[in-house]
Amino acid sequence: MIGKPIPAQYLQSMTDLISNILDMIRVKGTAYYSKHVVAPWGMEVDQHDHLYRFHLVLSGSAWVGLADDRDRQFLGEGDFVIVPDGRGHLLSDSREVSGHSLHHIPGETFRPEFQQSGPATDQTQLLCGYFQFAHGLPSMLTSRLPSLFITRINSAGRSEQISQVAKLLKSELNRAEQPQTMILNRLTEILFYHAVREWFDAALLPSGSLHALADLRLQKVFEEIHQNPSQAWTVESLAKIAGQSRTVFAAHFKHATGESPITYLAQWRAELARKLLSETDKAIDQIAVEIGYQDSNAFNRAFKRVTGSPPGAFRRSQKGNTHTSQTLE
Repeated sequence: MIGKPIPAQYLQSMTDLISNILDMIRVKGTAYYSKHVVAPWGMEVDQHDHLYRFHLVLSGSAWVGLADDRDRQFLGEGDFVIVPDGRGHLLSDSREVSGHSLHHIPGETFRPEFQQSGPATDQTQLLCGYFQFAHGLPSMLTSRLPSLFITRINSAGRSEQISQVAKLLKSELNRAEQPQTMILNRLTEILFYHAVREWFDAALLPSGSLHALADLRLQKVFEEIHQNPSQAWTVESLAKIAGQSRTVFAAHFKHATGESPITYLAQWRAELARKLLSETDKAIDQIAVEIGYQDSNAFNRAFKRVTGSPPGAFRRSQKGNTHTSQTLE
């Protein structure tokens, strides 16, 4: 079925799938550097493995490329690039950076620096920062995102929403008072979700890297997992829903998502558990049963394997964050 149009009755199911995958992502955006530059200029960004660096061109233009790759991409006004895995890269006013005096953009310990607009009319304004993820990213994203993940403002899809967020960021940066980092950070997170959603839409097309997810057999499986997470699912029972043998289904699912069916199920249950732990006062034993575990011990082991912490510690950390937010407000 791969490569064929998706029947209308499955479009909503696919929309729900994308929303569910995005819901698994817990991203923290940090905007920490904004500069107005006039040609010739160049910036060097060091490798930082756990950071997803980003750059937004608020005005003017730039060229971006990985430090170990001569291939470079043009960025126009409003274009947004994410560099996954913290790879070292270069930004400059021209395709060739030889002869440029490269300004170094430091890492996460750098104190935020937001430069006010200068008098030049031919300047480029950049906003730089990074994203961090509380629980990592799903394999279907990390294994398929391009080395330079670029969202262009003049492309189809959600570019209008991205344009509006970019305008809000530019307005906050260029106001007379010192910009509020909290506002900048939250806006960059919104920018991230719009960019990833736009990438999803393109990746699910017949020529896209995620088109295997559009297979109707897998759609049925995702729908069952998401609607009935407490079922005692096995690879065999999920394979029956897909109408495939166990071996064929397991390989098919891994090819489409980058994960095994049981790993995906565990991640989805962990996401549901995070919501219940942070948004309700339900007992951990009750949550365990609701999402498909026989007892709290099995739930504790599975939750810690996915998130890195046991359910009780996660709940306490969320209550601490809530208290801090209320104090600040």
